[in-house]
Amino acid sequence: MNNKAVVPVYALEKAKNSLLETTGLPPQLPKQDWGDLSVPCFSKQNPAEEAKKLAEKPPSPYFSEAKAEGPFVNYFFSPAFYSQVLKESLSPKYGSAKRKNSRPIVLEYSQPNPGKPMHLGHIRSTIIGDVCARLLKFNGFARTKRLNYLNDRGAHIAELITALKEFKDMPEVKDEKDLVAYYVKIKGEIDGHPELKEKSRKVLENLRKYKKELEKIREMSWAAFQRNYSLLGVEFDAVPLETSLEKNALAAVKECLGKNLARVEPDGAIIALLEPELPNTVLLRSNKTPLYFTSDIALADWKWKKYKFSESCVFTASEQNLHFRQLQLLLKKLGREYAEKYNHRGFGLIRLEEGKMSTREGRVLLLEDVLSEAIWEAKKQVLAKQQATEVDETAKALGIGALKFGVLRITMAKDITFSATREVQFEGDTSAYVQYAHVRCCSILEKAGTDAKTAKPKKLQLNDAEKALLKTLALFPLAVQSSAEKLEPHRLCDYALALGHAFTKFYDQSPVLTAGTPGLKNQPLAMVKATKNVLALTLTLLGIKALERM
Repeated sequence: MNNKAVVPVYALEKAKNSLLETTGLPPQLPKQDWGDLSVPCFSKQNPAEEAKKLAEKPPSPYFSEAKAEGPFVNYFFSPAFYSQVLKESLSPKYGSAKRKNSRPIVLEYSQPNPGKPMHLGHIRSTIIGDVCARLLKFNGFARTKRLNYLNDRGAHIAELITALKEFKDMPEVKDEKDLVAYYVKIKGEIDGHPELKEKSRKVLENLRKYKKELEKIREMSWAAFQRNYSLLGVEFDAVPLETSLEKNALAAVKECLGKNLARVEPDGAIIALLEPELPNTVLLRSNKTPLYFTSDIALADWKWKKYKFSESCVFTASEQNLHFRQLQLLLKKLGREYAEKYNHRGFGLIRLEEGKMSTREGRVLLLEDVLSEAIWEAKKQVLAKQQATEVDETAKALGIGALKFGVLRITMAKDITFSATREVQFEGDTSAYVQYAHVRCCSILEKAGTDAKTAKPKKLQLNDAEKALLKTLALFPLAVQSSAEKLEPHRLCDYALALGHAFTKFYDQSPVLTAGTPGLKNQPLAMVKATKNVLALTLTLLGIKALERM
């Protein structure tokens, strides 16, 4: 991501820049508890001697002292630094950035197939894409666009239309679960009955003739998709359909042939020529119908024409890594000016404990059922502890939050073996822990009343827990920037837990409501306000509700 024209520069970055100017060496966060920032001197001829010389220089106002430790100079933050952090972290825009004239960034995610249900496997793409969009917008890329591309013309659609026509004895189709029943049945029958396979093939070749059936499948599926998106708090700016891109996909095939980037096989199929860099792949079947790959060329062109993006990123399971490497290579060979900017991020699969999910085999965990179970589990736990007000809304926020956080905090490269009891939990390092820290802040501030509203400490006198909390607050802009630039939400999850832990230690060691006079309460109350603000910002970026009561 482009880092230019980012404002403002926050306290930690200012402190690091001041050290760079003073020492000429890049500072880093120390791995050991030797200081707050360290400058390694390994690039010098005598690192230990250089460290001693640098430690003798007066540090900038952001630091109170410097100590040499072998080849490192370790710097310790000053009261001026902590005051700056506290002031900044009270702002509702803390950690955000502005960028001048930034071009759109296009994120494509979720991509469920009409005619099939949204199952548990769709949640990873859906919430990773959503959080990355939130992060980019917060980090100054205001024109970030959220796309959900729907494959409404694949073989599964043709098979489903065939099933709807063939199996008259099955119940009327009322929702996506009925569509699943039809789909599973046709898949069970088609391999053993050549006549059904032939009927399905003819439907696929003449899909334009089935507009009414296609529209019914799309409408029914989208209504079900929307229920899930509503629960997850996910929205989109555009929902392009594969059927709308068919003409452009076929035109792209002709372009490949004209530029000698494709060849016609003896059976009439058309192959894209990508060797020796990557394996060749099919552009057009022998029956002249396009594949996902062909449609993806047309989709890429559509995105560029519509948005002129600075970057486009598609989020799918890592099973499709080769597919998108082939796509980008062909776009380059076709001379698309945007090819280098057309990227893909793969992530590990979500598997059930009994194996990989398969709609065809009927082994699928519907996302709507998973979300409902998460909310129900949360409701049981809320009611077990107290007769909370607004139980349903609290349970929804806790249940959906736990499920999201449990998925988001796993690095994208790893697979997830899903267990409802394990993923939807509320003890330990979970979203509920972070949400509860926010609730505790709200409770303290409510009890403090007017003292909380006027809390503005003039001079900080900090214990170790208070320093640790402020240092963690100082890391928030860095966590946001890192998560946004690398498109890795797990980094923000790690930060959320770190802030929750730092606040818990602060609360245990620093009296807030029992501090005595309003003057003595000023400092801890201001720190509670700052923590509440940053916890709310963090949870919102993760698409999780910051509760005020539990």
